[in-house]
Amino acid sequence: MPVIIIKDYTWRQTLDYVIIYVPFKRRPKKVDFLVIDNYIKASCPPFMLELFLWANIIDQESSCTLDEDKVIFSLRKTDVGLEWPKLELDELDKDVKQSYRDRAIERIQTITKEREKNESEKRHYLQREAVRVQIDLDTAVLNKISAMRDSHRREAMEQLEDWRSKAEIPMLKDEQGTTQKNLKAYNRPITDSEILSNETNGSERGRNDEELQGGCNEPDRSELLYKDEFSKQENRSIGSSEIGSDTRHDSESIVIKESNVSTDSESNSDVESYHKGINDETLRKPSSKKIHGRGKELIDKILNGKLRRLNKIFDEPTKAIPLPRKSGTINITFSERSFPTPARESHQLEEQEWLEKQAEARRQTGFVAEDLRPEERDPQWLKDKGDEFFKAGNHLGAISAYSHGIKLSDKMASLYVNRSAAQYALGNYYRCVEDCSKALQLMEPKCEANRESRARCHARQGAALCKLSAPQHGIPELEAALKLAPDNESIKRDLFVAKQYYNIKD
Repeated sequence: MPVIIIKDYTWRQTLDYVIIYVPFKRRPKKVDFLVIDNYIKASCPPFMLELFLWANIIDQESSCTLDEDKVIFSLRKTDVGLEWPKLELDELDKDVKQSYRDRAIERIQTITKEREKNESEKRHYLQREAVRVQIDLDTAVLNKISAMRDSHRREAMEQLEDWRSKAEIPMLKDEQGTTQKNLKAYNRPITDSEILSNETNGSERGRNDEELQGGCNEPDRSELLYKDEFSKQENRSIGSSEIGSDTRHDSESIVIKESNVSTDSESNSDVESYHKGINDETLRKPSSKKIHGRGKELIDKILNGKLRRLNKIFDEPTKAIPLPRKSGTINITFSERSFPTPARESHQLEEQEWLEKQAEARRQTGFVAEDLRPEERDPQWLKDKGDEFFKAGNHLGAISAYSHGIKLSDKMASLYVNRSAAQYALGNYYRCVEDCSKALQLMEPKCEANRESRARCHARQGAALCKLSAPQHGIPELEAALKLAPDNESIKRDLFVAKQYYNIKD
């Protein structure tokens, strides 16, 4: 689209301002302005106005007004009160105009960057202030909530203390309760030995009771005769061999007891009254002889080894002691794994991706040990390679080369010395101190051949310690380095700067 240069503008001036009227055929909707120093450019396609003013103006205090059919520029003069003889400079060639344009563009870019920077700083300041105010408000709210919570807690504790002091007073002072048996208590199962002992003790207890009753309460002759007659009748009615044997046993015991009974005991009247006092309940009362017989049978089974054991589930199992094992040797070889955790198929893809990324990162910093050729696995070659990386500014690659060389030959002091320099360049002062200490330990015995290297190690270690805010250890190292190399201006300068920085006087 062709550009139409506007020439029919008018202007006037006052002591402070220069007013320019620029007519347009139609009302401009979008106009681009560039006003800086003595250069003005207004563009509203296809129209354009470009003026190289006679003197400079102040663009911050100037203004532009869009009217129905014109644009009005009110430009503030830099030199107030100076009268312009004309509006723009005359007889300017293309190169001068281009230089004015370039200078105006550079100037406006600089001003724009400064303005953006100031606005950004102001915005950040307002944000910080807003955050601080919000924090203060939140703190006030939290303090208020904490105060309310503490007051409620104190009230609750006071109420609880009052309730506890009242609850400690017993309601029934003179009443005493009875201790109840805990029916839910655990009772262990009874073992065979306890069953056997209980049965044996029961039989013996029954026999002893029977003997005590026989010894203390001796029945009279009429009572024994009645029992004998009663047992005979019972044998005839039942006809059982077992009861007969029991009856014979009873008769024999009665005869034995009868011999101990006195003949002149009671009269016939007493026997008749005794007969009337026996009721059916006394006749149905079980005899302790059966219990005595059962206990005897149980004892016979125990003696003969025919007793059947019960409750085997509660017995302790028999422990079989195995024979000693034969000694042997098992050789185990573990598969190589880079991670400390066990291998999982679900994590195999992620682990493989991670290993590939780590290998790529190592390649970018220098090299990977697996990628080296056999002739490149030489500590001296690695030292030279690390020196090349260090000179090129690739400190990570240099550290990688020196570290791999130390893995191959950990007694080579020059590798530690050079790696300490790379660590110092990266700001790893702790590792720099460690490498310097290791190098000084390896440089034994101390001789003229390693004097310069020892001086560099002491100087670098002292500088690293000073960087770590330990001048009490760093300055002595620098002094030791200066003793080894008294003509080294760099060490002298570092020692002077360190003493001056920490205000240490000689």
